[in-house]
Amino acid sequence: MARLPALSLFTRLYIIIALAVIVSGTVSFFAIEKLNEQNDIDEYVIFTDYVYQGLLKQGKITANAELKSLSKKKNYLADFSMSWQVMLEKNAPCDDCELIGHSGKVDVYSNMYEQFFAVYKLPKLNAWLVFSEDDVIFFGDEEEEGSIETELLAEDVVIELSLDDIAPMVLLFIVLITIATAIYWPIRAIQRQIESLIATQHQFGVGDMHARANNEFTKPLNELAASFNFMASAITDTVNENQVFAQAVPHEIRTPLSRIQLAVGLLSRNNGNKQQMELLGNIDTYIGDINELISQVVEFSKLNAVNDECEFSLHQSIELSEFIESRIKATKCEEKLKVIRQFNASLEITTNPVYLRLLVDNLLKNACIHGKNQIIVSVNSSNGHIELTIEDDGDGIPVKFLDTIFIPFSRLDVSRSRKTGGLGLGLAISKAACKRMNSQLTVENSATAGAKFTCLF
Repeated sequence: MARLPALSLFTRLYIIIALAVIVSGTVSFFAIEKLNEQNDIDEYVIFTDYVYQGLLKQGKITANAELKSLSKKKNYLADFSMSWQVMLEKNAPCDDCELIGHSGKVDVYSNMYEQFFAVYKLPKLNAWLVFSEDDVIFFGDEEEEGSIETELLAEDVVIELSLDDIAPMVLLFIVLITIATAIYWPIRAIQRQIESLIATQHQFGVGDMHARANNEFTKPLNELAASFNFMASAITDTVNENQVFAQAVPHEIRTPLSRIQLAVGLLSRNNGNKQQMELLGNIDTYIGDINELISQVVEFSKLNAVNDECEFSLHQSIELSEFIESRIKATKCEEKLKVIRQFNASLEITTNPVYLRLLVDNLLKNACIHGKNQIIVSVNSSNGHIELTIEDDGDGIPVKFLDTIFIPFSRLDVSRSRKTGGLGLGLAISKAACKRMNSQLTVENSATAGAKFTCLF
């Protein structure tokens, strides 16, 4: 089952506010309707109480009273048409009506025509005294005579809607639209500000150290933007200091190394002591290792430097299989192991050739160091992407170290110690170069038990 896309915070907030307004408006509407209905009931019972109290004063409601003498078909009271009659408790107070409320001890019913019936219990007579607004209640032949009239009345009620009926709904609709419009613009403005802040953070995260947020946001977003700008400035200063340090230190180290190398060369002249010559040769080898390490540190520092705005001008269209072939020859991998090429297609990529060289060279060197018999280099096209794979047939990488293999100077096991010739920066440089090309580098253990590195362009 497909998962529904997650809604943004402000979309959810707006929906919740709209639902709250609708629910509160609906509840208020029905509450007001209920109060108005109860008010109508109380007003109606005031009139019926007036008649009821008059009947009591006249002594017509007694244990010996005749029920028929209490009934009266129509009476006008202050321009209000009312009829009342006595009914036995075994009969319903009215036809097709339901209890809608109470006023004191008086039960009030209403029929389909919204006409009220006030029912007074007469316990001594075991009967009900029923007041109605007009001659709605019919008995015997009179009900048949009035049936046509009541049907016509029903049609009128169904067809016609008064302004009083639709006015509350129209008012509620207008209130909802007004509130929704009023809250939309502030929420939308805040949403745009947050989207701008997120975009700035993303821009800073991908390497644009000059990206800064707008400080003129609405509170408290302006405080968040100011905090981000302070953090970004601190990070930028730290990165710049590290870059200066990483590039200056190797230069300062190379100077005494050159002097040491010169001294070793002078001592090697006319030196017939075999043991001393071996020691001087070892010193010269160590100097070479240090120089190589310095070169890798400088390369790694440059790869992690601030993105250069003119970097795209250095991009070139490169035929990948020919480029890899040239790097295989340059790294002299075939002098150590058999290199199996699996170039299924002639594919081109547009990128900085320096980054591509660092990526391929270090992966090939790593495979040469840890492979036993052969290296497999393959280039394929998959789902609109170009896939470069380099795998060896060495001992592989323990699963627990797959996440740390690209950390500078990380050491995994005995087979990947300094005795193999690695300096600990090759894979870190490959990862950094791949990142600068906006590509993805992953590692896994191959079917041949060795390590398999895959770069997806």
